[in-house]
This record gives sequence, structure tokens and C-alpha cells, in this order.
Amino acid sequence: MKRVVVICRNEDAPNITSLLRKETHLTTEYPTLTHYSILVKDDELEDLIARLHQAIEFMDKSTVVEVYSPDFVISPGLKETLNSERKGHRSPVEKLIESAENTADITTNMIAMAAIASVVALIGLFLNNVGIVIGAMLLSPLLGPIDSFAISAATGNFRLVRTCLKTIVILLAGIVLIAFVASYLLSFAMDLPITAEILSRTVASPVYVIMAILLGFAVMIALSTGISEGVAGVAVAAALLPPAVVTGIALAVYPQGAFGAAILTLENVAGLMAGCMIGGIALQVGPRSYREKVTAKTLAVRIGWVLVILIIMLLFLSVLPI
Repeated sequence: MKRVVVICRNEDAPNITSLLRKETHLTTEYPTLTHYSILVKDDELEDLIARLHQAIEFMDKSTVVEVYSPDFVISPGLKETLNSERKGHRSPVEKLIESAENTADITTNMIAMAAIASVVALIGLFLNNVGIVIGAMLLSPLLGPIDSFAISAATGNFRLVRTCLKTIVILLAGIVLIAFVASYLLSFAMDLPITAEILSRTVASPVYVIMAILLGFAVMIALSTGISEGVAGVAVAAALLPPAVVTGIALAVYPQGAFGAAILTLENVAGLMAGCMIGGIALQVGPRSYREKVTAKTLAVRIGWVLVILIIMLLFLSVLPI
């Protein structure tokens, strides 16, 4: 349950009152200002904030909207609502945007986790051990910039979109480079086996694009409904980490498989981005004001076309005989 406080000029009060006919609220009038105190369920907060934002967009700049989380609420009429609100809880757009801003830019910790994950995955692939590969997926930090990209595109934040793309490129390039260097050096000390786990990731297929799109869509649903980020992160890492590591391995010791592994990695990247964007659109993740919505729509359409063209090119390359 949330408590929303709105303070506006008396002459603007009718616009707010008309929005609150079905809401539990208290109105207090002062000589020049009107104070509204509104109780709203968590899963209805986003809709209320959107309506309030549209109503106050052209009001006086002194209008204020504040959101609080009460320690407790005693109300017979709201008791059943409080007991059932967690079942369909959906994170407000503001939380998703804040999450995107926190995970878009690359950090030292992110690089360290990606490096460790790539080495662990490398060991698992050479040992043909699925359990070790899954363990590497749990360490991978690839979820953050992928979902941040989709949220930034949906909200029209071009600066953050560029930051996310830079982070994704650096992380994937770093994973491939670490796998290449490690495999190249190890090849002088021992015979490195090309295991079934490695071979299975050197063949690209259109099916993987569909899988990646579905995974991306599922990730956005998971993040917007409060499902553990770790669960969604494993899904993303499963699609990106092993193929990227195999690309590095193949470049060092199995050149004939490098092209297929690289195409598979790019297919999964493009598919995940597309799926996350579709999920963001389906969940109506976007800015509040009309001007920002126009900007966001333009950016999303352009990125969407780029992804469509990229996916078509990758699908064509994946069916080429090598």
C-alpha cells in the first residue's frame, strides 16, 4: 500500500478531484492550496501517477506529488486489498528506470565478474561438464546492460542506450578475448579437447533467435513483476556466456567453428534485445509526458528497425553452408 500526497493551488484542485472519484482519499483545503492524501495499492500506483502526471503537466510549477510507504494502514475496507496485493504486484516504471541507470554503465566489479565467469565457463566447456558451465552463468553480469538497453529505448533515453551498447560490447569482447588468450596459452601445455559442449555452440540456427526473443520477453516480465533478478540473469547468461566463450576457444584452437559460434552469439544478443524491447512495449514501460512519449516512440522505432535488419542478416548468415 502507498500513500500519495498531492499539493496544488485551489484553482487547479478540480482537475485533481476529478481523477480521484474511485480512490480512497482525504481532501484538506487551505487559503491558497489544496492538500490530497490518497491510499492506493502498489499495483495501481503506476496508473495513478500516470494520470496525475498528465493532469499536472500544465499546472502551476508549485504543484507537488509525493509518494510514501506507510508502516501500517488500519482500514476495514482495505483489509482484503492489503492481503491480496502481493499476488499481482508489478514494479512501477520509476523502479525499472532506476534499475536501468544503475546497471547501464560498466564497472570494475562487472568486469571482474565477467572475467571470472568466462574462465569458469572455459573450464566447464573443456571438461564437458554442464554443471560448471551453469555455475559460470550464475556469475555472469550480462543481464544488467541488456534489460537497461530495453528500458532506456522504451523511455527514450538515447544517452543511456549508447552507454548500454558500449557496456554490452565491452563485456562480450572481453569474454571472447579472455577465452582466446587462455585457450591459446593452454594449447602449448596440453591437448585441448573439442568436447560436445563446445561443438554444440559452433552451429548457428534460426531457432536460437526465437529462443532469445522469448527469453528477452520473459526477462522483462520477471523484472516488472518482482521475480528474482538472479533467475532472469541465468536465462540471459545461458544465451550469451557459453557461445561467447566458445567463440574465443574456436579462434584459438578450432578455427572452423569460430564463425558459427560468433554468429550464434550475435543472434542471441540481437534476439534478447528485441525480446526485451517487445516486453517493455507490452508492459507499457515508457515516460509519462506526451513530449517524452513522442521521443521514446521515435527512438524505439529506429532501434526496432535496426534490430530487425540485423536479425535478418544473421539468419541469412546462419543458413549459409560453411
